[in-house]
Amino acid sequence: MHLPRSVFSQKQLDLFLWLLKVNEVDDVPSIKQMQKINSALQKVCGIETIAYDGALGHKYFVNSLAQMIAQEMANPRVRPHLHFYPEDSGTKLSEARQAQRWLHELPDE
Repeated sequence: MHLPRSVFSQKQLDLFLWLLKVNEVDDVPSIKQMQKINSALQKVCGIETIAYDGALGHKYFVNSLAQMIAQEMANPRVRPHLHFYPEDSGTKLSEARQAQRWLHELPDE
């Protein structure tokens, strides 16, 4: 549950751990142990949620963009697909990074 793309809810995790115990699987952690591990993993690998007060007095939350980018950069399945520099692809444009504005008009930094 500490992972952004996790598909397990708390109830599903409870059911999964119960099934392991019923089938006499050794060393099945308790719910409390799983929550403790989840909390530790969230501190190490999680993405911080930042609270803001809106201009009209409402409260809203956003996830840390820097931490999300860091996790994607560290992901060996995602990193090869990330591009950081503009490219001249001639007359065929399929991505924004191939456009003339990115290549010639935007500052390098």
